[in-house]
Amino acid sequence: MFPPQYERYAQGILGTIGAIITVIIFLRIEKKTFKDYGLNWENTSFKKFGIGLSLGIVLATVMILSQVQYSDLVMTYNTDVNLVSFLPWSLAFIPLAFMEEIAFRSYPLLKLNKSFGLRTTQVILAVLFALYHMLMMWSPQSSILGPGIWALAYALTAVASNGIAMPTGLHFGLNFVQSVLGGQKGIEPIWNLDYPEGVSEAAITANENFGLGLQISLLIVSIIATEMYIRNKTKNKNIYSE
Repeated sequence: MFPPQYERYAQGILGTIGAIITVIIFLRIEKKTFKDYGLNWENTSFKKFGIGLSLGIVLATVMILSQVQYSDLVMTYNTDVNLVSFLPWSLAFIPLAFMEEIAFRSYPLLKLNKSFGLRTTQVILAVLFALYHMLMMWSPQSSILGPGIWALAYALTAVASNGIAMPTGLHFGLNFVQSVLGGQKGIEPIWNLDYPEGVSEAAITANENFGLGLQISLLIVSIIATEMYIRNKTKNKNIYSE
């Protein structure tokens, strides 16, 4: 219904409204408020968003540039890009990230975590986040190895920071770097990433395997970080109970 450059704004804004309304319905059923679940705006919210944003930009940049360094990928400046329009179109990732954090890492995360614990909650939300991207026509492999793994990082960040401001920043930072380096649907990138002419199939396969390795590394780090967080929380509980 919308031109490609407006599609993300429309989806993000309308989706955010829908997600908020859905959460409100469940809160009304429980006779609770946003504050009861820590979903209200706080003085530290903007700071947490900034921390998450910085982390997302650093992680995404390191991962992409390391793949460029390792592989035969060539990064070239896009002379056709309009820098004046690039930023506002890229900022559409903020409402999109906010929408997804509300839908997956706000009320649902808190309820599941309370009922099943963080380990099980991580698995449930990662699977649902991957399925959600499959419904948007992503391939199963891309959905699982991309959003499915990043969902673990987003959820852990939400739990550790007591809110969705930091994971929203992390989420936006990742998507922003991806729009700068390589591009996103409807957005011309500042730098193009592509293989040179005559590149071998072996080089392409090696690059894909390296990218897979990066995602698996993120998965391992997220699992270890989750376990460390759980053990630290358990230790603190034991201290207070003594």
